[in-house]
Amino acid sequence: MITLDLSLWVQLICALIMMALLNSMLYKPMRRMLEKREEKMSAIRSDVEKFERNAKQLLENFEKKMSEARLAGKSEMEKLKDEARKTEGELMEAASKEAQEKKSQLLAELTSQIEAARKELQAKAESFAVEIAQKLLGRAV
Repeated sequence: MITLDLSLWVQLICALIMMALLNSMLYKPMRRMLEKREEKMSAIRSDVEKFERNAKQLLENFEKKMSEARLAGKSEMEKLKDEARKTEGELMEAASKEAQEKKSQLLAELTSQIEAARKELQAKAESFAVEIAQKLLGRAV
């Protein structure tokens, strides 16, 4: 059985003193350290969230500018293609015109040569006819 004597009170006082010492030397510093750690972690989390928002905003701006640049590039490309088609049409028209003129010139030249050859042959036709007749008949006509 438990006897209530002086040793019980001494043990109780020692336990209370031990609790007070442990509280001031171990538990309070440990709690302060955990609170500071939690504050730092909270600050780091908020910084990370801020950086993530900033990165997301930068990415959105980048994608927007890339989209605008693509549209501008496509527009410029179409403009250059239209200009190239126009230049090609002009060159083709000029080449066609030049070819047509050259064709007309050659045709006129060929026609004049044919006409000259025809006149020459008509002039010689009678002499050819006489010559052919002489060869066929074997005598002078």
